[in-house]
Amino acid sequence: MTYNFGTTYTRLNSQLFQRVNKPDFADPKILLANLPLIRKLGIHYSPDQNPAELLGANCPDRPFAQAYSGHQFGYFTNLGDGRAMILGEHITPENERFDIQLKGSGKTRYSRNGDGKATASSMLREYLYSYAMSRLGINTSQSLAVLSTNQKVYRKTISEGAVLIRVMKSHIRFGTFEYVSGYCAKDVLKEFADYVIERHYPQLQDRENKYVKFFQAVIAETIAMVVDWYRVGFVHGVMNTDNMSITGETFDYGPCAFMNRYDPSTTYSEIDRHGRYSFRNQKAVLQWNLGVFGITLLPLLDPNMTRAETVIKREIEAFDSRFTTKYMEMMKRKLGITGPGSHEELIRHVLMVLGENRIDYTNAFVELMDPGSCNEKAYGSKDFLEIRGEIQKAGSDPEVMRKTNPQRILRNHLIEEALNEYENNGNLDKVEGLLKALSMPYEKNDELAAYQQPPAEEYDKTYTTHCNT
Repeated sequence: MTYNFGTTYTRLNSQLFQRVNKPDFADPKILLANLPLIRKLGIHYSPDQNPAELLGANCPDRPFAQAYSGHQFGYFTNLGDGRAMILGEHITPENERFDIQLKGSGKTRYSRNGDGKATASSMLREYLYSYAMSRLGINTSQSLAVLSTNQKVYRKTISEGAVLIRVMKSHIRFGTFEYVSGYCAKDVLKEFADYVIERHYPQLQDRENKYVKFFQAVIAETIAMVVDWYRVGFVHGVMNTDNMSITGETFDYGPCAFMNRYDPSTTYSEIDRHGRYSFRNQKAVLQWNLGVFGITLLPLLDPNMTRAETVIKREIEAFDSRFTTKYMEMMKRKLGITGPGSHEELIRHVLMVLGENRIDYTNAFVELMDPGSCNEKAYGSKDFLEIRGEIQKAGSDPEVMRKTNPQRILRNHLIEEALNEYENNGNLDKVEGLLKALSMPYEKNDELAAYQQPPAEEYDKTYTTHCNT
């Protein structure tokens, strides 16, 4: 058997999931396999084994699709795993527990009008993004493998089908709590919350006011996640409540992208026409999403609804100062400053200069820590030289900067080139090249200089991303 399953989710109320049949693909082929992750998880695997084993062919239990709801662009809707199923919870040799999910595996009860399938291009994209984020040190879902299904998927064009094997500590979302709160009895909500706390926040089980502590813990984890997005210039693109993990893992890499030239209003998503999920707005959206999540916990906080609402309001009102503190600490590290003081004026000045001069966000910090690394006219400008002097005067430590600022991110034009090469020629060389370049993003490597360069500014003016459906 490939996996070591000890699944607990299916012991919960049957309203929370639906059993589904294992996928049956005639001739699946492995396109990418994350061998370091496979070894880390202690999964029994060899390259010559039947790929169907990775898809759960030898697992004794039937997989399941999770029920959940969510606010999408601010509007509530019922959802669920419409093209995904969880094979089970894999237990590692270190006794850690991870969900093993198949994405693009076929229709479920929650598919609505969809076919439950995914294109090879979209699954390769998620593999690349989750790998990049993992190597950048950001809490994220991880991709175990991408397998071609030998089926056709009909979208705007006819594409090759594929399945992504996704690994997460938990696929439980803010939207899962919305579903339980809205459609299940109060005792089911309590049972579910206790299950989540026991599984993911066991240190809180015996604490007084454990549901308040749980809410505070989720706030802390998700703040840490989004602050890390700001650190590397990541734009998630679709921060719906069903895409927010209660363990603070970044996941559902749909219309996401990394920002090139610094512009807080940056959004790439084709469907985000008003910038709701822009780079700048990710903080505000997180606060809004946490408020929605907090409402689901009200019945558990206090029998008196007024007192319960006061608790949630207090935590949400404290969000801004908590987030700002974490953000400013992160920005100080980006500037290499470890001493006392907030240095808010300096941070604002640096970002203002980057924005006014349309300077690449990633390379700007590379140039600040290692002058002469990047060849761009803006780095010799009066404004840029001024902020360089201010940073040095503040006591910047280049080694701190090197641990905080990546040399390379997943550039939008390069991922499109790699995916197009696979779609048109069936060639994964450019995908493999990206994986190699992203494997050690904080190490300077002149041989990988091509992966560091942003596209022409005109490229980003028309570049759009799409949901992986």
